Amino acid sequence: MSQQAKTAALRLLQLRYGIIGESPAIVEAIEQLLQVAPTDLTVLITGETGTGKDVFARAIHGLSPRRKAPFISVNCGAIPETLLESELFGHEKGAFTGAVEQRKGFFEVADGGTIFLDEIGEMPLGTQVKLLRVLESGEFTRLGSTKVITVNVRVIAATNRDLAYEVRQGMFREDLYYRLNAVHLHLPPLRKRPEDIPLLVEYFAAKVAERIGTTYEGIDDDAIFLLQQHNWRGNIRELRNLVETLVTIGHGRRITAEDVRRYLKREEIPEPSRALVLHSAAHAQAQPIDLALVYHTLLQIQAEMSALRGALGALAERIAQWQPMISAQRSEDDVFSRDPDDFRLDEMERRLIVAALKRFNGSRRSAARALGISERTLYRKLHEYNLTEMF
Repeated sequence: MSQQAKTAALRLLQLRYGIIGESPAIVEAIEQLLQVAPTDLTVLITGETGTGKDVFARAIHGLSPRRKAPFISVNCGAIPETLLESELFGHEKGAFTGAVEQRKGFFEVADGGTIFLDEIGEMPLGTQVKLLRVLESGEFTRLGSTKVITVNVRVIAATNRDLAYEVRQGMFREDLYYRLNAVHLHLPPLRKRPEDIPLLVEYFAAKVAERIGTTYEGIDDDAIFLLQQHNWRGNIRELRNLVETLVTIGHGRRITAEDVRRYLKREEIPEPSRALVLHSAAHAQAQPIDLALVYHTLLQIQAEMSALRGALGALAERIAQWQPMISAQRSEDDVFSRDPDDFRLDEMERRLIVAALKRFNGSRRSAARALGISERTLYRKLHEYNLTEMF
């Protein structure tokens, strides 16, 4: 691709899909996108939540020869495990209770186009087998049918999990992992590309200002500095939401550092005094000590210490709730035996699940709540550890 064509493609990615950035990490991801988009290769996109995996998937489809065909996005983690196979591959009338008519699945609907399987790590092992067959031969059968259906669909998958680890734990099929991983495109977290934050702020602010019918007046350097120090656990999605709030509430007026402090989570932004010191050093300018600001900072520290004491108290109560369960398990089967195999994480997890279910008389809902996991995850664990007959 010539430099002129590359520049035009980057401009298209910015205008049509909102893929913004000049940092080395994001430029590398964009170059991979441009290389793989014109092909039919399966793509695995990884990255933390909010890094824009769905945006990159749409861009890959939009720059491919399939762009005029359907693009179907499926969140595998949002569909109940018992319904996911039917949603993907369809079903015949009477295939299960509630199947009152024949229904096409997402793969049939996406024929000729692209299907985006978000949160692929949540897909049950049984459904993974059918997906592997589609990837290898383009064939599948609807639930309740023996008729083989053939489709021509490009698959793009995404996850925020470490699938290689899931494979080692037996939670994801190794053959499917390698089939999906034909091209691996990793999106960096926003905290690893702070130099892109000014560009992203300008982009999001301009879009929201246009939507609400106002003029965006810009952002102060101090405000940008604070944004670049933030951890951004929600990544680009979190930044976009913040900018939309600031522009909408301020009716497009210039964003200041005080605006950022007001709306950004206080426990996650730099202390005001520290930010001032760092900013002063960066600009080689001496700043006078603001006693009011120091006092305000001390009050914030005091409030955070009170919150920490409260959190420790809540943790102590939580431990007290777990104590009967732990004691019951230890009395029945010594968790910390001398057998080295008893220290394996999977064995410890299995025993803790058994203890929780016994503590709540086999109630999966109560056990899942106590373990801090979903009922779906607990159900999967019961199958994994062959505990379904016991509970």
